Amino acid sequence: MSPTTPPWLERMDQNRWYAISGDRPDLGLQPTPLGTRYLNDNDPARDPHLNPARTLKERLRRMLRRDPKSRWHGVAGFSAITEAWNSAVYASRFGASGSMIVFGGGHNDYFGSDVHAFDLALREWSRLSDGYVGGADRDYGEGARYPDSVYPDGSPLPPHTYGYVQYDPLGNDYILLKGLTELGRAVKAVAIPHLFNLDTLRWRRGPKHPTAILNSGGWTTWDDSRRVLWGNSGDDGGGNAFIGFYPEGDNGNATCGRWTDHFPNKLPGIANHNAMQIDPVHDIIVVSVHARDELHALNPADPAREIGRLRSVGSKPLLRPFAALEYAPNIARLVYFSPLDGGILYTIAPSRERGSGSGSIDEWTWQAHQPAAGSLRPIANAAGHSRFGVNLSHVFGRFRIASIEGVDVAILVRHVDSPVYAWRLN
Repeated sequence: MSPTTPPWLERMDQNRWYAISGDRPDLGLQPTPLGTRYLNDNDPARDPHLNPARTLKERLRRMLRRDPKSRWHGVAGFSAITEAWNSAVYASRFGASGSMIVFGGGHNDYFGSDVHAFDLALREWSRLSDGYVGGADRDYGEGARYPDSVYPDGSPLPPHTYGYVQYDPLGNDYILLKGLTELGRAVKAVAIPHLFNLDTLRWRRGPKHPTAILNSGGWTTWDDSRRVLWGNSGDDGGGNAFIGFYPEGDNGNATCGRWTDHFPNKLPGIANHNAMQIDPVHDIIVVSVHARDELHALNPADPAREIGRLRSVGSKPLLRPFAALEYAPNIARLVYFSPLDGGILYTIAPSRERGSGSGSIDEWTWQAHQPAAGSLRPIANAAGHSRFGVNLSHVFGRFRIASIEGVDVAILVRHVDSPVYAWRLN
């Protein structure tokens, strides 16, 4: 099933940012119903059935309309689901026009394993899964150890997801490449993938890899033709892997899927917080390597091959950490976005090919797409909405491209209490 065009998309001009949700959306749209306008509306700690006020102090907090505390709160609480180095995916088969799926926590910041969706057609936020809310204080954070990296309800301990999450449209799965066996200051990562199926709204997990170390700062891309999630570890904690995961197949031991061969980290010492994206037409994985301010290439047909440098021409910006690199199929271009570039989108296309084999393109042309005069500035707008401490520099996969009936539209999720933003590319 292909996503259908939401009414608001037809109202959009190109080269303009629009708020499509919240109290005062653009495009003449009405606010969505209370309880669905912001991601924060569906914080499970706000649900008295899931998190009753057990003490007089907590009852007073809520009477004064302060944020509720919960056993899974962590230091930062629910706002960490966006601010604590976390990502999102665009799921084309969830909702009439697809949805942005959000999950994450990490370290001491947030211990909740709840999953949330922003439905593009309805422009509404909803909570898809409550996560593990039945534990005692000792069941969360430092000292609470889970060798399979899952809570007792089957949901994964929420890591900083970084760029480790992608979407499999055939299986309708949100896929997280890594897991954690313990949260808190003594956080421990493990190479166990987790899959949240958007038909059943249930989690399952893949097998543990015996040698791969997938620690902080990693990045991934979804290879639709091979149906594999390619991922490269960050450097932190001895990250050592470029590896793929095939999600298909029941292993008969409560796990699913299988790993590819384990190849070494392609950028040792400078691997943290890059971004990569496959160009499916040319069958090449392009990597934004911010430490070198360069694009590099990986060959998915020959994953053992060393990473190679690509030449950039045109209006290339300074490449940033925590940025997003996506592919827009209708305009056949990669799309680069960093929150530090003032709302500018950059498209990237091959300008010269050498031969016809995979990975043969060595020059890529950048084009800057400036927001039109008077256009909304989403980064400043979102920060102005939020009452939480915000992390302005990172976006990871909270910037995604939705391809809907011949139109490529960028969707941007910023903070738990700010609107969702959109930009039409064609």
